[in-house]
Amino acid sequence: MSTPLAIAVAVVLLAANGFFVAAEFALLAARRSRIEQLAADGDRRARHALAGLRELSLMLAGAQLGITMCSLGLGIIAEPAVASVIESALEGTGLSIPAGVRHGIAFTVALSIVVFLHMVVGEMAPKSWAISHPERSALLLAAPFRAFAVVFRPFIRLLNLTANAVVRLAGVEPRDELALAHSSADLILLLDEAAQGGALDHDEHELLAGSIELSGLDARSVMTPRDQIVGADRTATVAELEAIAVRTGRSRIVVHRDDLDHPIGTVHVRSLLTLTAEQRATATAGDLVVPVLVAPEHVALEDLFLRMQQQRRHLAVVVEGFGSVLGVVSMEDVLEELIGEFEDESDRPGRATPRGVHRAAGPRPDQAS
Repeated sequence: MSTPLAIAVAVVLLAANGFFVAAEFALLAARRSRIEQLAADGDRRARHALAGLRELSLMLAGAQLGITMCSLGLGIIAEPAVASVIESALEGTGLSIPAGVRHGIAFTVALSIVVFLHMVVGEMAPKSWAISHPERSALLLAAPFRAFAVVFRPFIRLLNLTANAVVRLAGVEPRDELALAHSSADLILLLDEAAQGGALDHDEHELLAGSIELSGLDARSVMTPRDQIVGADRTATVAELEAIAVRTGRSRIVVHRDDLDHPIGTVHVRSLLTLTAEQRATATAGDLVVPVLVAPEHVALEDLFLRMQQQRRHLAVVVEGFGSVLGVVSMEDVLEELIGEFEDESDRPGRATPRGVHRAAGPRPDQAS
């Protein structure tokens, strides 16, 4: 092969090596959700990219095959061609350099040039481009990359099966697709990175993080404990209920039969304001009670929140396995876990606490009330 043709082939191999590197990193870095959205909108390039993501292991094996073929080609073709040019140049200088020395210099310089171009142009530059523009590069490269994979599929599949067998010997089960499931801790880290990068403002970050952290809590972790519950016996009069509300600042009062372990419902102070004079004289807490929502102590907080919404209850009584009351959870408790502590009209100034910080003692104004 003539030197000019060999150099031209070397340039093509260098570009092909960069293509395979970029395709490999594009598939790894591209957001699958974005690719799926584009594919659903009818983008043919996205459909090719999505097909590649669905058989990622095979496609990565194809990328490695392509990179290896190009690298071997560069070693076989490019290095001798560049060395020949350098050796001819050294001959043309008129210096009396022994042939062996001249060949050694040409080989060393040629190898250095080829390795440098292979690393920078064929590896690092396409990798950086693909990582910087993952979806764009995946859309551009997916179709030709899959065409290569189709042509060499039998050989690629053989290589992939062999590699999977080696992996299984190490006790690891190989997967064809990138794992898509994330734990709540993973999602929190992603939100933190998005906030640091400016994609989310502070309030959005706090709200989303709070909603994820909510899934790790149960009723017991946010309840107002039993010793801080304000209750009244079902025989309590309207005047007694009003006195309790004035003394404690609570708007909802737990009504029980005999003791707190036998709750029958709650009374809202608002309902006392609508009573006639005759009703005020005869009504008791048992007459005004609204049925209470009872929840086990380890029920997930998001499930309890949903039940409170469905049953239109602002307060839930938390019980242990034997039915003893442990505490109460108010709608405010759940909302404060989600968006952070906030003060209402009955809060004392300066009591707000950042989201996620639980108070060990001290009732909240509208809890258990």
